[in-house]
Amino acid sequence: MKKATPLLLLSFLIAFCNLLTAQRDGPPRRIENPETIRLPGGSRVEFRSFYADSISQNADYSVFIPADYDQSSRDYPVIYFLHGMFNDHTSWATDRYGSIPAQIEGLMLKGKIPSSLVVIPNADNSFYTNSIDGSRRYEDLIHIDLVSEIKKSFRVSSAREKRALGGVSMGGYGALKIALKHPLKYGSTAGLSPIVLLGENPSEGLNRADERRAGFFVSLFKPVFGIPFEKEHWKANSLEQLAKIADPKGLNIFFAYGTNDRYNNLFPLEQGIQKLHALLEERGIPHRFEAYQGEPHGWELVTNHLEEIMVFLSQTFSAD
Repeated sequence: MKKATPLLLLSFLIAFCNLLTAQRDGPPRRIENPETIRLPGGSRVEFRSFYADSISQNADYSVFIPADYDQSSRDYPVIYFLHGMFNDHTSWATDRYGSIPAQIEGLMLKGKIPSSLVVIPNADNSFYTNSIDGSRRYEDLIHIDLVSEIKKSFRVSSAREKRALGGVSMGGYGALKIALKHPLKYGSTAGLSPIVLLGENPSEGLNRADERRAGFFVSLFKPVFGIPFEKEHWKANSLEQLAKIADPKGLNIFFAYGTNDRYNNLFPLEQGIQKLHALLEERGIPHRFEAYQGEPHGWELVTNHLEEIMVFLSQTFSAD
């Protein structure tokens, strides 16, 4: 019998852990075979895909289309929002996370936020970063291919102030990183529970008290950043480094975490987020930062503060 290759073993491990993660602890984290969701106020969520050159395959995404879209001829602003690890483009619409699209519709119908499209791409466990070998360019998927797809498929504005980028957990890292690297593309960015890794080789900072869990995360980092992290590739994608050199050019920046975040015991997550805040403060870069006392990680944090987040992301949408 032939030995399994390391890549095959890694693929199996990731698939197996995804399966366990998707089915444990209550309702599913993803929607199997998703179909259009029609919301009570007339909005809907569609599930689509398109061929993306950046990853050489079809890319899935979901899009919230506001109630007034079909009756209007105007161009709409767009909020792009990036999911976390072990989630996909359907996760935000599940009962597990509070059916976020219905909550967003409510905010729009009450006039709390402008009528907008909300787009959630599927990026697997990519960290929204171009892989170290260049074969899977997930950063390019978000800021190039996906933006182009939405422009082709919907009436949306091309103006910077009509486009925002947010995300949660892995997606919080992705949103802040991509916006800081390409600030002229977005009016606002928000990272909730962002994974902010410190140092030249963050894999060394994992809590080795849980060897099994730490080893699993190392296996996720390897195809994206290398193990140890490849120095120049990581330097170009480290939020710590970007905070030292980036020119946000008027970008509105918000990030927040809960002090009861479960990842504080695995990563120095809280330390990383506080460091990001301190670096921006030192450079006099305006931003909003919140440490929510006793609050959790991920989508739960998002749903606890959904109105606050959406108001922040859409603050420039009314600009002429």
